Amino acid sequence: MIARRVAACAAVALMVVSGTACSYHGLNSLPLPGAEGRGSGAATYTVEIANVATLESNSPVLINDVVVGSVRDMRAENWHAAVTVSVDPTVTVPGNAVARVGQTSLLGSMHLSLDPPLGEAPQGRLPAGSTLPLDRSSTYPSTERTLSSLSTVLNGGGLGQLSDIVAESSAALKDHAGQLRDVLGRFNSLLTLLADQRQDVVDTLTELNRLSGTLAGGNDVIDKALQTIPSAIDVLVRERPRVTAALERLGAFSDTARSVINTTQADLVQNLQNLAPVIKAVADVGPKLTDVLPYLTTFPLTQGVIDRGLKGDYMNLFVILDLTVPRLKRTLLLGTRFGQPRMPLTPAPGDPYYLNYTWDPLNTGIAPPVGLGQTAVPNPPPGAPGGPPPPPPVPPNPPLAGG
Repeated sequence: MIARRVAACAAVALMVVSGTACSYHGLNSLPLPGAEGRGSGAATYTVEIANVATLESNSPVLINDVVVGSVRDMRAENWHAAVTVSVDPTVTVPGNAVARVGQTSLLGSMHLSLDPPLGEAPQGRLPAGSTLPLDRSSTYPSTERTLSSLSTVLNGGGLGQLSDIVAESSAALKDHAGQLRDVLGRFNSLLTLLADQRQDVVDTLTELNRLSGTLAGGNDVIDKALQTIPSAIDVLVRERPRVTAALERLGAFSDTARSVINTTQADLVQNLQNLAPVIKAVADVGPKLTDVLPYLTTFPLTQGVIDRGLKGDYMNLFVILDLTVPRLKRTLLLGTRFGQPRMPLTPAPGDPYYLNYTWDPLNTGIAPPVGLGQTAVPNPPPGAPGGPPPPPPVPPNPPLAGG
């Protein structure tokens, strides 16, 4: 009877082993009874991890340090691990969750956490069947790696030389404490100045960025200029003797001009001083110039005569110029040693009785209006009774040189 039971158990075990021989990867590949997230309706997720360390199937899945599921299986895909996890359907996996492989205890037990990034609150819900890519997964350093790094620092990392560095630094600064404090004070002042000018620095960097953009937009022009400049430099090198000679001659001209200016400085100043009355006289008659300038374009007629007297596009004008010596002596040369002797002169503007000799109609007196039945009487000439006073006598012209 006992032999039959043993044979039956052996047959059942053989059938189970034969049925699972194709997918058996040890005891951890079999689901553990009572594991979280293994019930019906459990939500499954796939996590892509670059390094799973010693993570095994049936390892716990944590959310906020609470076990909510377990690891089902792991497989290799494109040089990384694809880990399938199952989570209790009543648990909400945050939509912004990231996967982290960590060590639960120093004995080597591993777990997979599905928590939001540090400093962020959970957002939304991760749909079942979703996949967390590589950029949303990481692995904490293991205990072995941490101890190995610490051993490297303590033994071969130069920690023993730290004491020598501190001692030498203390010896170097021992007699220069005051200078060090002064340097630190100046450095603090510099940082304060930079902080006060922070907006200016930002504006400068902004303008530099704009300038860089402008230069980047003109790359073709800059490239062409850089290709052309060497040829221009070659031309300058070939023409160097001529350029040097021109500069030397320019220097000689500058010396000559400076010498001439220094020599004629007094005469130039005197000429400018003598020119001042002429300029003043021109300035005094400046208001009259504005009245005369319109006549220059229509001389010898006025614009009013042209508008009213000329009926057409053009007219014939005959001018007789008397350039004989007697006429010139009585007119153009009058008042000079070449003019007509003892001939009265017309006063210049500003001289007494100038208004008595003017032909400006604006400055001519106006007779009172003629009443009904009266006869107009002209103004008496200068020197006549009731008229303006006569002009003063004109001194005789000086005799001609050698006359």
